[in-house]
Amino acid sequence: MALDVAIDIGTSRTRLATSTQGVIFDEPTMVAIDTNEGSVLSVGVNALELVGRSPRPVIVYRPLSQGATIDFDVTARMLFGLFHRAGLSKMSRARVIMSIPTLATPIERRALRQAAVQAGARDVTLIEAPLAAAIGLDLPIQEPLGNAVSVIGGGASEIAIISLGGIVTSDSRRLGGEDMNRTIADSIRHQFGVVVSPSIVEALKYNLASVLGATNGKREVVPGRTVNTGQPVEIEVDSSLVNESVMAVMKANAEMMQECFRITPPDLSQDVANLGVSLVGGVAGLRQAGEYLAGQTGVKTMVAESPDLVIIKGLQICLEQMGKIHALFRGRD
Repeated sequence: MALDVAIDIGTSRTRLATSTQGVIFDEPTMVAIDTNEGSVLSVGVNALELVGRSPRPVIVYRPLSQGATIDFDVTARMLFGLFHRAGLSKMSRARVIMSIPTLATPIERRALRQAAVQAGARDVTLIEAPLAAAIGLDLPIQEPLGNAVSVIGGGASEIAIISLGGIVTSDSRRLGGEDMNRTIADSIRHQFGVVVSPSIVEALKYNLASVLGATNGKREVVPGRTVNTGQPVEIEVDSSLVNESVMAVMKANAEMMQECFRITPPDLSQDVANLGVSLVGGVAGLRQAGEYLAGQTGVKTMVAESPDLVIIKGLQICLEQMGKIHALFRGRD
């Protein structure tokens, strides 16, 4: 019996589940490669730990940016490493279902599929992330009803109105949590003259940020090094710095949602007004993200439980009906 595999591959994190073991990988989208031998040394957390610590022949890559594959070969190598972690080999020829942003171009879709095939997949099906999320949320997507799902991930944000099993209207932006992180890091560098590690920036975003300013006055002491001398220091970061840094992405998401609502057919718009929008993705976990978007758009916005895991949950459900899924989505790639 063929082993089916689901992969939610994102700019920041990648999750992998199998039809027999459930989710077995939920780690950063990073891969460490020995450039002398061309071999994969590690993926995920183990690769992240090598950043700034590895010898010169070892390079740590982020193979995706803004939801798109930017290095085909490295993406294939990372997927090969993931398949190995799942106990698969090229001989296994597993069937794979993967999430992809709605904004992905045909070239980006082909690149992702080919990377999976090169890594050892026998057959690859791509499903848009909002649709996978709607399945994971158990929304009635097969009914003639407007189901609205917004995904705010590490590199891309999107919203889709789903009815009768397909996406009717959608909008997207190549903005997400990684853009927030860069802005936070740049603000710390400008204000303090200090560089901090990416993992600390990520922690500050979730520990201090509140889209509506609920954590104003909260502070956190973090380690870093001075830009000019490289001296280790500790600085106290205020929540106001972090809040200001996340707002550009949140405002862009509100505008994206409003634009999608504007082009949605009237009957489905009424459904969305009544049912609201389900918000998923890692950035949905920011304090008051749902309240902010609801206030800006005038549409109830509900943050899903464990919003970062909704897409992989939907892909796992798809694994149970792999035959039907392949027939439904093969023509969309």
